[in-house]
Amino acid sequence: MAEEKGNATDWVTMKIDPYIFEELGVRDPEQIKLETKIMKKVRQVKKELKDDPNNPEKLNELATYYMDGGNYDDAIKILKQVISRDPKNARGYKLLGTAYSLFNHEEEAIRELNRAAELTPDDIEIHFNLGGVYMLLEYFPSAVQSFKRVIELDPTDIMGYANLAAAYDIQMMYEEEIMVLKKVLMFSPEDKELRSALSTTYFNANHHDEALNAALCVVDIDEKDPQAFCNLGSCYSVKGMIDEAVKAFKKASEIDPEYNLPHTNLGSLYATMGRLESAIKEFKTATTLNGNDALAWYNLYNCYKEVNRLEDAEEAYRTYEKLMKNMGADAPAAGATEGQNPSNIPGGVSQTGGYAGGGDMSGNAPGMETLAEE
Repeated sequence: MAEEKGNATDWVTMKIDPYIFEELGVRDPEQIKLETKIMKKVRQVKKELKDDPNNPEKLNELATYYMDGGNYDDAIKILKQVISRDPKNARGYKLLGTAYSLFNHEEEAIRELNRAAELTPDDIEIHFNLGGVYMLLEYFPSAVQSFKRVIELDPTDIMGYANLAAAYDIQMMYEEEIMVLKKVLMFSPEDKELRSALSTTYFNANHHDEALNAALCVVDIDEKDPQAFCNLGSCYSVKGMIDEAVKAFKKASEIDPEYNLPHTNLGSLYATMGRLESAIKEFKTATTLNGNDALAWYNLYNCYKEVNRLEDAEEAYRTYEKLMKNMGADAPAAGATEGQNPSNIPGGVSQTGGYAGGGDMSGNAPGMETLAEE
């Protein structure tokens, strides 16, 4: 019996990373599809506006599509027209503030979003976006107030809690951050990122038993997460549980052999134990995996200096200085790590500079959605 030919459904569709299209010098088909969809919507709304050119709702809608397409100039012009004709149009102010924030005009964004909040004080999205802009401008106490308002309006808003925790974290208000993270985890106990953030905060607040328990919870949630084992190893280290710390760092490396942080942390642990040759081996591995690991280079410099390999020490320090210069930071004086508590592992619980709920503060901040889906 002849074998049946496969049907169309036998084919598997695979999403290709956009950077591949950039490398090839062609446009990402998914991006083209999105832009085409936006253009169709723009044409449709413009057509409807011919019959009613001053319709504020249609103008607001057109502005959101312009924002989706990255055309912030035209969006701002339209929204200014809306609020000039109707100074009580809260949605117009909200969209204008969001457009300004996406266009990197944060002060204007704050002004317009505050006007929107005056008109509709119970609109969660306004306070969320306002908090995001305050974070970008490093007005952290104001961000705290905005995110507090978000969770007052919706006590189950997980991202509101996460961003409030992030604002506390940046101000090193760890006890307040702990309270917020514990509360949000009541709604989402299996959230790995929030549980990890709680472990980090306990660690920073020197509540090491609680940090260890939280780190163990993260590992239970995802036993394939190398970062989780790095954090667990740091918790074991600070409690003097050396064998367990070594096992945790090695487990992280086993899960992801290309990850440099387990080697940096393990090297730091070996260094504090006086096992300098083992430490050097780990730091060299870390810098091979990630040449930008400044902490590994600095610790490598210290270890080389201790074993009197002065040329190697000088070369490692030069690399470290270069990295710090590129990052716009000042290199500490040689020996800055000497004399520390032996269990205070350099690197500690990994700090990523991200928001408690995931994501990063560069680029699109939490709450900076274009609101186009309203």
